[in-house]
Amino acid sequence: MNTTRYITHADLAEHPGTAELAQCTAQDGEVPVPPSLLAVVIARGDTADWTADELVQANVTLGRIDEVITDTQGLIDGFLRQRGHRLPLAAVPPLLTRWARAIVRYQLNRNRVGDEKTDPVIRDYKEAMAYLEKVAAGKYSLGIEDPLPPAGGVPQVTGPGRTFDMHSLRDFGK
Repeated sequence: MNTTRYITHADLAEHPGTAELAQCTAQDGEVPVPPSLLAVVIARGDTADWTADELVQANVTLGRIDEVITDTQGLIDGFLRQRGHRLPLAAVPPLLTRWARAIVRYQLNRNRVGDEKTDPVIRDYKEAMAYLEKVAAGKYSLGIEDPLPPAGGVPQVTGPGRTFDMHSLRDFGK
């Protein structure tokens, strides 16, 4: 299993933020976990001011986020394997973190209604998926050592045999 995470709870707490994470992970009819509690739990801060039930709710929320992160990790790994990258990557390129954030955010906002033109969550998700497809096809580099040559391989030239060569032109110009 891949041990390198493309996105972490802390990355998501930074953007889109704990308020959005709390809202979009709450199940229908469920009160969202307080964003301030989610921030404390993610930062592994002091949780003495919170009740046991609130801490359980925060951990359930993190579990839901982890499920989506794991799914996203597998999705991205599939594109990278298709390109021939050895996994886990030694270092995570910032582009992968950005794309993972867009995919996780889209999947967490499962009930969101909108279109690509006006909704940044949908637009960012579609952009991330398009770039991952380009990476798999060899049309876009992550900025790390690419294991395969660019798609299409080495240029090849084909055509008819030579009409004029050194032998046929040996008397030319004498």
